[in-house]
Amino acid sequence: MWIQAFDAKFDAEAEPFTRTQWDQLLAEYGAITDVPALAFWQDLIVAYPEAKIVLMERDIDRWYKSFDEAVTKMMWGKWGNLLADFEGSFVGPIRDVHMRWAKDWMQVHSADEMRAAAKEKYKEHYVSVRKMVPRERLLEYTLGSGWEPLCTFLGKPVPDVEFPNINETASMQEKVSIIARRGLWTIVRKGLTWFLPVFLAFSLWKLLYS
Repeated sequence: MWIQAFDAKFDAEAEPFTRTQWDQLLAEYGAITDVPALAFWQDLIVAYPEAKIVLMERDIDRWYKSFDEAVTKMMWGKWGNLLADFEGSFVGPIRDVHMRWAKDWMQVHSADEMRAAAKEKYKEHYVSVRKMVPRERLLEYTLGSGWEPLCTFLGKPVPDVEFPNINETASMQEKVSIIARRGLWTIVRKGLTWFLPVFLAFSLWKLLYS
């Protein structure tokens, strides 16, 4: 359904998604972040006027390094795209949604173009969010601030657990690895589904006629 959302937003002749359609797409979730939702942040804050927005700005050079390792290289890498071409039920759709985000929202069509545009798009995004989102709906969260400002903003109690500290690049690479393993297993399973009947039929033929 994300592809339909991209069509609705970036096709000049299409009708934008309504809240009903967003509810269908996001019904299972209480919060969203990152790609592909990033391409629709303006639409979503209008569709959900009760929603709150947490904006977390990072040092742009550190972010760029992480983005290049975790997103650019993996999106445009030949092996990942080859896997997506062969495995169209899971890996392929994930690749296709990310490519639509890159081409429609970032306006890039290659790894080099993505690298050239990334920092400006990053700056532009933060300027746009600060300009469009009412102050009462926006929290500019600083890494290292812990639970308190986030929980106060959301009206939630502070958990009695340490605030998670995750290496973003490593976390993204692990997610990509999980997707790749699942895709490879799907290919193997489909291959076995085809190969085993052929092997059994051949074995039976050998037993009967040898």
